[in-house]
Amino acid sequence: MEKATFWQRPERLLLLRGWARDGVSEREIARRMGLRPLGLRIWKGRYPAIAEALSRTGEMADYQVEEALLRAATGYRYTEEKREETEKGEKLVVSEKEATPNVTAIGMWLKRRKPEIWDESLPDDRPSAENNLFQALGDWEEEVIAPDEIPNLQPKTEADHDLVEAGAI
Repeated sequence: MEKATFWQRPERLLLLRGWARDGVSEREIARRMGLRPLGLRIWKGRYPAIAEALSRTGEMADYQVEEALLRAATGYRYTEEKREETEKGEKLVVSEKEATPNVTAIGMWLKRRKPEIWDESLPDDRPSAENNLFQALGDWEEEVIAPDEIPNLQPKTEADHDLVEAGAI
């Protein structure tokens, strides 16, 4: 199999795109492909699929994804084309559609751009309910109880507290 054909297979183009996104230099990509840098430049001119695969750098891909996320968060208009069969033959139907804002994309955008306001996972100044419980218990420390002492706990606990009978209220 010719080397150029090998590198134009879908799984190899995926590998080239990944290297470009990761910021691997063209000199290193050429080495990994078994080429000299000049050979890679010639291939990029001769084979559009290879040129396209190496054209998206990591920064460019990041901006494309960011743009797509922003579009999903704010909504957008697009044109949809369908081919339909009619009595007179095939007909192209073009329609304008609108994608409404996506709540998940909105949340992701806000949590990344303004985490101090929108990210619930970040700690805030208010103590959590769990911390309030431990604060109310004060210096209480967990007591280790041996398994053979468990049957004796209920009578001891009942003796330590005033119990209210169900019918007394």
